[in-house]
Amino acid sequence: MKTKTHALSFDGMGEEQLPIPKHKLHGWTHFMGLYAGEHVAATEFVIGATFVAMGAQIMDILLGLLIGNILAILSWTLITTPIAVETRLSPE
Repeated sequence: MKTKTHALSFDGMGEEQLPIPKHKLHGWTHFMGLYAGEHVAATEFVIGATFVAMGAQIMDILLGLLIGNILAILSWTLITTPIAVETRLSPE
């Protein structure tokens, strides 16, 4: 049985369509640092302070922040990232 090989030509592709080189990929710690720097800093602290002022307990707020951030990380990791990588590596 013959196998067909398709050679990809990167000549006509824009930079945003090229695959990311292995040496430029970062690990999960880099992702966690970027995520914390962008998302945890402002919104959660403002909302948390509002809940405290309205009578919520600190443990309820911390548990809510923990669950919310875990769900956000899982949605980025399991839904958004695979779509972005597939789109980035598609030859069109």
